[in-house]
Amino acid sequence: MIRLWGRFTLLQRFTVTSAVIAVGLAVLLSAVTVQAIQTFAVKDEAQVAAELVLRTFAPQLRPSDFEGSLPADRVALFDALFRAHGISDQILRVRLWRADGRLLYSNTREPDGLKTVKADLSTPGGYRAFVQARQGLESDAPGVGRFFVPVHLSGDRRTLGAFEIFYDLTLLQQRLAATRRTIWTAVPLGLFVLYASVFVLVRRASRQLMKQQADLIAALLGTYHALASAIDTKDSYTGDHSTRVAELAVAVAQAMRLPAEMVEEIRMGARLHDLGKIGVPDAILTKRGPLSPDEQEVMRRHAEAGFSILERAPLSDYVRQAVRHTHERWDGNGYPDGLAGEAIPLLARIVAVADAYEAMTSDRPYRLGMHSQVALKRLRGDAGSHFDPAVVEVFVRYVADTTAAPRRAANSPSTRPA
Repeated sequence: MIRLWGRFTLLQRFTVTSAVIAVGLAVLLSAVTVQAIQTFAVKDEAQVAAELVLRTFAPQLRPSDFEGSLPADRVALFDALFRAHGISDQILRVRLWRADGRLLYSNTREPDGLKTVKADLSTPGGYRAFVQARQGLESDAPGVGRFFVPVHLSGDRRTLGAFEIFYDLTLLQQRLAATRRTIWTAVPLGLFVLYASVFVLVRRASRQLMKQQADLIAALLGTYHALASAIDTKDSYTGDHSTRVAELAVAVAQAMRLPAEMVEEIRMGARLHDLGKIGVPDAILTKRGPLSPDEQEVMRRHAEAGFSILERAPLSDYVRQAVRHTHERWDGNGYPDGLAGEAIPLLARIVAVADAYEAMTSDRPYRLGMHSQVALKRLRGDAGSHFDPAVVEVFVRYVADTTAAPRRAANSPSTRPA
């Protein structure tokens, strides 16, 4: 997953990340807004219900009503008040509790065994404990809200009891359903429009930046390629060594079915693998015959020099590592770092085989190039010591196929002379 994410462009990463953030923000804002509106609406309904109940019953309450059970005439009075005032079609039930948690009055017949709560409503903590206990003893029916209102008589700050009000929230929920639909439509739509606007601006700016970056990279690579070509002209009889190495390395990479992006990195690494020779004196670079130990040491430095030149270039690390490690050996006796086996980057292993084959088969001022079959035999002999055996096998097969194709075409019936 991390490797796949790393292959995305900056614009693609921004698109995915910002889309996820926008969707998450739309869901969060919609949910929070709906919850806030719903909470406010329910509290508003609770306040309306409390005011209606208190306005109807509170003026008729006496301190003596809370000292024991309500007499029948007082119950009848409260029933009459409830029916006469109507209070509200949405108030389904009203209960009046004493401070000690016993039921004093209910406008409807209560089920037998209605559980009471031992409490002291006269204290703030006791009132909260009573409310929590009542909510735990009896679950609310769907569409019904339950509100508690403390009872205080005029001139007395003590909490003498509490009203428990059951309120029909059906109409409120219907109104809230329409509001929820509006919010869940408007908020995501607004964020989508904002996201689309920002995305268009970012994409336009990204394209301009990418074009500028591509132009800069092309200019820098053009400079590097020119330097590599100049080195080839001095070091190689035909002056095209790096280009041919790149063609061979790309062919091997394609035969190994490597990803297209990696193939292009191999092309670049092969094209620039001798870039560090720009710092090698001409007397050593073009010397006819074997190099002395000191000259060999100078020549070997070109791998690190090429890596240093490309260290801040806008290239992937794979390309730079290919330039640095092309002259490593499979057995660990190469340079500059003495890497061995698969510790050597794959791109460098491929370029090393292509570089060796191209050098062996090319004419130089001091010798003629080898026949391809002789060069392939040497590669096979050095497989497992100098070169990666798997890369050599693919390379030999590729060369054999490409050299056999012209012979097959020449011997086909349609091309034989009459």
